[in-house]
Amino acid sequence: MKKPVVVCIILILLLIAPGGCSRKNTGTQNPRQLKPGSAEFYLNEGIFYLNTGKIDLAEQKFLKALKKKPTLILAINGLGIVYLNKQEFRKSIQYFKKVINLNPKYYDAYNYLGVIYTELGEYNLAKENLLIAANAKKYKTPENAYVNLAVLEIRKERFDAALRYVEKGLKENERFAPLSNLKGVILENQGKLKEALQWYEKALSFLTIEDVTYLVNIGRVYTKMGEKGKALDILEKALTIAYNQQMKEQIREMIKKIEEEKSSKK
Repeated sequence: MKKPVVVCIILILLLIAPGGCSRKNTGTQNPRQLKPGSAEFYLNEGIFYLNTGKIDLAEQKFLKALKKKPTLILAINGLGIVYLNKQEFRKSIQYFKKVINLNPKYYDAYNYLGVIYTELGEYNLAKENLLIAANAKKYKTPENAYVNLAVLEIRKERFDAALRYVEKGLKENERFAPLSNLKGVILENQGKLKEALQWYEKALSFLTIEDVTYLVNIGRVYTKMGEKGKALDILEKALTIAYNQQMKEQIREMIKKIEEEKSSKK
């Protein structure tokens, strides 16, 4: 069987309003409105550190918030996200389950559980939780759950099932870039390269800041289509914005392979 294209999903971590059902990230509150040393004060600091990628500091602040107020749901959810980032999956599961026990309608928790169970290879548990989020009438961002359902099916190489979830997600939010990107992934795996390219480019067009993964996808398809020059242009652009060494090495290897193939044909 032909090896499927690997899907790299970047989880966008947003702490949102209680209930997990707001389209807009509420973000941090004005510190001047919060009493220093209060649970809400530490929560606010934790959200700030989480959103700026300072995971260890976020963990410390959320734990302090819970010492002051053990049922502060945003702090519990925040710790779930912290441990998800740290890939401490079992610990993360405990916190998201606690969120659900406190508020069964906090649908983001089901979505996160689905992501974790996908990483753990627990297909049925992943699907069960993601479907709860996707089908909840009061969940305002079901497209997130549909993205993760599609990823789950792609991991199982069930591309028709994955496409069905992508299409359902697009009905909820047709401008959600990850869905367009995933449609490209599915079409590429099905050998429909021109269509895949169109969806990868569409996904990129929805972003205000170009994403290196999307550029790599476009470059890879151009390579498969034999358009080596276009592939090099895109991949060199991706290299300038690559965010970690592993990604840079992957892009350099792709560029090297294209250049070697071009040289061998001279």
